[in-house]
Amino acid sequence: MNTCNSANSKSLGKLLKTYDLTPKNKQKVIISAQRKTATWAGLHRLARKLEFLQSLKD
Repeated sequence: MNTCNSANSKSLGKLLKTYDLTPKNKQKVIISAQRKTATWAGLHRLARKLEFLQSLKD
């Protein structure tokens, strides 16, 4: 399983730049990435979900 335990990794920075998220939503992704069971697929899924919910509000 490809896990992500580092909040300061370059890959996480790329992920955050890929999606158009508010600072509050970026913080949710970072907190989720710090969990022991976080996977890259799960982080991408969360980011897409947050981006979609944000677009509905706008």
